Amino acid sequence: MRHPLATIEPRLLGSLTIRLGGLLVFATALMMFVDVPLQGDSSPRGIVSFELAATPHQALRILLEWKSKDALGYARLSLIVDFIYLLIYALFFAALALWVGARLEERRWSLRAAWAATFAAVFDVFENGVLLYELNRFSSPAPYPQLAASFAIAKFVLLLLSAAYGLVGGLVVLFRGQRRPL
Repeated sequence: MRHPLATIEPRLLGSLTIRLGGLLVFATALMMFVDVPLQGDSSPRGIVSFELAATPHQALRILLEWKSKDALGYARLSLIVDFIYLLIYALFFAALALWVGARLEERRWSLRAAWAATFAAVFDVFENGVLLYELNRFSSPAPYPQLAASFAIAKFVLLLLSAAYGLVGGLVVLFRGQRRPL
């Protein structure tokens, strides 16, 4: 199945990838800044700890810690901003995969990596919905933490696969000496 970004010619795709990469670095720094108040004993990795809590007990423990630190607003902000962030990372990793695939003249795996990034973002949307539900109800009954963790794990695995393709493929491009203009 053809990815929507596959219609962009490779020269423009390279330029788009670089711009999206810069935007992703900026957006990642912003997300890390918003995440600082969410880091604590129950959530050493901030919002990611909540995403991967996986049990009602652990999720509620995180919520209670955030409430005691008056950080629930930061958690909501993080999840709302993540809707923009997921769009940026999905576009970046999909564009990177397709650009690398064009440089390697390889289509099958580049399309798979692009779709992996796209579906990672879809899982992230579902995960954010579940986490916002938990935050707004200030409870984490089963199966919500398990569901959020499942979506998060699927997201991380798909992103890792897409990023690995982009990184390994990019290295192959460099080592083959295919230094054509972007």
